[in-house]
Amino acid sequence: MIARIVNVLAVVLGCGVLLTAAAIAQEAQYKEYRKSNRYDELFRITFEKETLTISLTENGVERSSSFLRAGIARLDSLIYAGDQVIFDARGLILNGVRRDYDQILDSRVADGDESISITFLTRPNNSPRVARLKLGNRITFSEPIVVEDDEFVRGVVFSVTGSIEVYGEINKDIVSLFSDVYIGPVAVARGDIAAPSGRIDIARDASLYGEAYSSEKKHRARKYRSHRRTDAFNLTTGDMIYYNRVDGLALGGEWRFDDPNFLLPSTWVRGGYAFASERWRFGLGLEQTIVRSPSLTVGGEYFRELASEDDWLLDDGENSLFVLLVKEDFKDYYEAEGGRVFVNFQPASSLRFTVAYRCEETRWLEAHRNLWALFGGDKRFRENFSTVEGHFRDTGIVHLDTRTNGYLSTVVDFDTGNPEDRLEYASWHLTGTLEWSTPDLSSDYDYRRYTFAARRYQPITRRSMVLLRAMYGGSDGELPMHKRFFLGGLGTLRGYDHKEYTGSRFWMANAEYRFRFPSTDMAASLMWDVGRIDRAYDETEFGEVKHSLGAALHFGDDLRVNVSKRLDRSFDDDPEIYVRFEHVF
Repeated sequence: MIARIVNVLAVVLGCGVLLTAAAIAQEAQYKEYRKSNRYDELFRITFEKETLTISLTENGVERSSSFLRAGIARLDSLIYAGDQVIFDARGLILNGVRRDYDQILDSRVADGDESISITFLTRPNNSPRVARLKLGNRITFSEPIVVEDDEFVRGVVFSVTGSIEVYGEINKDIVSLFSDVYIGPVAVARGDIAAPSGRIDIARDASLYGEAYSSEKKHRARKYRSHRRTDAFNLTTGDMIYYNRVDGLALGGEWRFDDPNFLLPSTWVRGGYAFASERWRFGLGLEQTIVRSPSLTVGGEYFRELASEDDWLLDDGENSLFVLLVKEDFKDYYEAEGGRVFVNFQPASSLRFTVAYRCEETRWLEAHRNLWALFGGDKRFRENFSTVEGHFRDTGIVHLDTRTNGYLSTVVDFDTGNPEDRLEYASWHLTGTLEWSTPDLSSDYDYRRYTFAARRYQPITRRSMVLLRAMYGGSDGELPMHKRFFLGGLGTLRGYDHKEYTGSRFWMANAEYRFRFPSTDMAASLMWDVGRIDRAYDETEFGEVKHSLGAALHFGDDLRVNVSKRLDRSFDDDPEIYVRFEHVF
């Protein structure tokens, strides 16, 4: 096993060397963006204290007109200067000569003592290169433009009357003629910013490489000097502080470096100590961006961690609250030490692919059943993997404590919603996973494990919505105990005992109708759960279909109390009460 760990570490370190070399080569090739001179001037707008001047060239003759800024007004989709239309939804108009917005390829921003001048550039031909340049721009007449935090815009961002908000990265200029510009935290603006009739608000942590020009109340130009983000190094606690019945109290932190220019690898070192199991927890890794748009990264990590296959039910933060408050731990655990290498590809903001190879040595850890909790009295914590029957649990413990698992994994994630607020609007969240372990991958196991989950969040009225989830899990080969599927209780079939059923394949569906009470932050839900899993250790026969019904009360976004009842029998079927601090699925 030591040889395998050394081999994995060598792969990770070798990957790091290659990635660092790639980053150095990339840094050597990186050049500061400079405006090209191989353009024709499409039109120029100069904002002075009291006047606005528009200039353009038609048939070799330069035309120019000045207008009082006080006389500029908007009516429907038109911008007037006095009684003359100078902008419409399609383009600029000067004395009958039109310049369409879709001719814009680039821009230049300059300032004088009392003026801001914006020149828009084009090319006379319509070559494929010109078409590509046009596709790189974001241009509107009145619609607000929002560049999300995972977006990279390689061209000009321009709006006539719409506001502009930037949370991602812009490669060229940002211009709003008659509205405001906001540059959010960690956003990157590589060109100049101009809002000659509005405001420019810049978050402290934004990275600006050009200059910014806006108008104050006295209509004088104001210039912001560019600055670089200084918080590339971060120290956080992250998931290194938790409390459970195996590790007890674990205290630690994570140090992380992220290059705002994506030239150097992101690097992290995390470490902590678990007092009950008397074990050190640590991780050392790096991730290098190869392509920014679409996002392509590669990386590797060496670790020793307390692992659990129950993270999809609840995270460590919520579980720690249950352990600390009511002496209830809903997860089962094992220790994993080894390494992994991975590739992440994100072709769109809603779609992500991850392919990884992981090789780990696992270790069995006993539960500490008498740990302290605020409430619970003489109650003791359950054993680790206590829901697994008799000799199957004994065999599973031996395998966990003596074997190495090397496997390839693939994850596909499609998410059209807001992860911070799943109920904000209608959305889909689809996930698929495949895990393949074989002796050819330095593994003591031979199995394939796959899952698929589809979630739909569908508003019905302003105060009500339907939440749906369907899941399927299957496998080939012999699954080790910690990789088998479990159904029952929290997050699965509510109303049943926690992890009451286990097997190597299952399906499950959950439906919830939720409505909010008027003038409060309270809501109520009606729920139905249904599922089926193969018999505990009989691979040839599915068990019975199980159902449960329930209702819940929600107090704000952070507290939910629900009651569910199993429907498969008329004895020992008392309703189960659950308290949740996070969204269920």
